[in-house]
Amino acid sequence: MTKHTIFIDNLAFAKKNECLTENLSLADCSRLNELLLHSAVITQSVNKPTGSISYILQGSTDSVGRHLLNLSLTTKITTTCQRCLGEMPLNLSLNFNYLIGEATDTDLSSVEIDNSDDIDLQQASQNMDIIALLEDEIIMAMPIAPTHEGDCGVIVSQSGEKANPFAVLKGLINS
Repeated sequence: MTKHTIFIDNLAFAKKNECLTENLSLADCSRLNELLLHSAVITQSVNKPTGSISYILQGSTDSVGRHLLNLSLTTKITTTCQRCLGEMPLNLSLNFNYLIGEATDTDLSSVEIDNSDDIDLQQASQNMDIIALLEDEIIMAMPIAPTHEGDCGVIVSQSGEKANPFAVLKGLINS
C-alpha cells in the first residue's frame, strides 16, 4: 500500500484563498479501509481497496475577517450489510465548513461559533493532515450498522430442526 500524505498550513491556506482539488486513492486511507469490504482482486497476497475520494478544499476569508475552509467530497465505498452480510455500496457526497481558530488546545472549548451545526472549528495548524480529515469525516458519515434500504434478497440462515433437549424427560414422565 502506498502512503500518500498531504499536509497544509490551514491558516495560510485560508488567508491566500487557495484551492486544492484532488482524487485520493482509498488505498491511502488505512483507518477507513478497516470498515470497507474489498474487491476480490488480490495483488501480491494483499487485498487492496479499489476506488477513490474526489475532494475540493477551498480556503477563504469572510467579510468579518474569519478564516474558513470548505470541504466537498464524493466517494463510492463498499461496506458489509449487517442484515444479509452481503456487499453494500455507499455513495457519499458530503460538504463541510470549518472556521480556523487561532486558539490553543485549552482555549478551543471557550471559542464560540454562532451556535450552528453548519460550521466546525479547526485549530490553526501548520501541518493539518488532509487525509486524516477526509477519513474522519467519511467514518463519521457512515451508518453505524449499514443495511440495504429494501429487501436484502436471499438471506442465508442456518435453520433446521434441532433436537429438543427436554425430549428425554418426556419419556420419563410417561413411565
